[in-house]
Amino acid sequence: MGRRGDMNVLIIGSDKIASYKIGIEQPFRHLEKLGVCRFDVRSDDDVHISRLAASDVVIFFRTVQPEAYKCLELAREMGKKTVYVIDDHFLAMSPATEMGRYYQESSKRKTYVKFLKNAHIVKVASGFFGKHLETHFNPNKVVNFPGSVDFSLISGLQKDRKNEDKIVIGYEGGRKPAAFDPVTNALRGIIRTYGEKIRIEFFGYVPEGLEGKPQVSFIQHDSDYRSFLKRLYRSKWDIGLAPLENSLLHDCKTNNKFREYSACRIPGIYSSSPAYKDWVKNKENGILVSDSRDDWYEAMVELIEKPELRQTISDNAERSAWENFSVDVCADRWRTQILMSE
Repeated sequence: MGRRGDMNVLIIGSDKIASYKIGIEQPFRHLEKLGVCRFDVRSDDDVHISRLAASDVVIFFRTVQPEAYKCLELAREMGKKTVYVIDDHFLAMSPATEMGRYYQESSKRKTYVKFLKNAHIVKVASGFFGKHLETHFNPNKVVNFPGSVDFSLISGLQKDRKNEDKIVIGYEGGRKPAAFDPVTNALRGIIRTYGEKIRIEFFGYVPEGLEGKPQVSFIQHDSDYRSFLKRLYRSKWDIGLAPLENSLLHDCKTNNKFREYSACRIPGIYSSSPAYKDWVKNKENGILVSDSRDDWYEAMVELIEKPELRQTISDNAERSAWENFSVDVCADRWRTQILMSE
């Protein structure tokens, strides 16, 4: 692999968000320990030309700032390899949302497209997103692989022992009212059918119409990734829910829920979306459903009624997570497909 510190990597962008931790920081810390590279993270407005000059590879993470794009032009003039890392299709965001308004602003839209067209490599975390960019933006090269799970955070933990004879259904994540419409209706049916035999836990978001029901509990989102993953692992969830809206923005999303639920041995029910279809083998390591109320309801009933199916799915899902999403696997993809690639 070469001598320690052979390669100098500069990362430009925010290091505060979870997708940086799981997609870049975790694998790069691993590569640093192996002696493959050294890396440094700078914000968009804190990059000195000398730092660019000292780098072999410059990675731009989720930025659409014109100032950052000037750094890409400088890096290319200096003969550096440039990589643009994105996990959302910014142009597919609705201008009715705060994030959408930010990314749809004219100068940011133009900068985004210039990054796509002129970086040596565009790195995404979704096969569908990668193909969409190749079709519509003609980038130089697209590389696709998902983020990582740091199993060291959970490998020594014990799952909470169940002190109640109830099936626990859970969801962790942000607001998804449109995606949750059929799920909410299905959960109402599950509550009517099973009553006190089930419990439903929401981490971060509870859909309208389910708040206040005796079977439903809510816990605020934990922005610290490490403590979030530990809490998810310790949860008593028998079933994890992962709905996704049917839209271009959500079709370009990565497989976050599958990674997290699988690593935590939670049998998941997933929308039949490009984000999950590449990874979920139906009734082997998860269940894929359409966006109909009946599909969600029937999938939940099947998992409630068949503990042996839950066991099979959790075993296979955990194996999938170790094989595909461990930090060393993700780090090796960075090394072979980006850092050492021609």
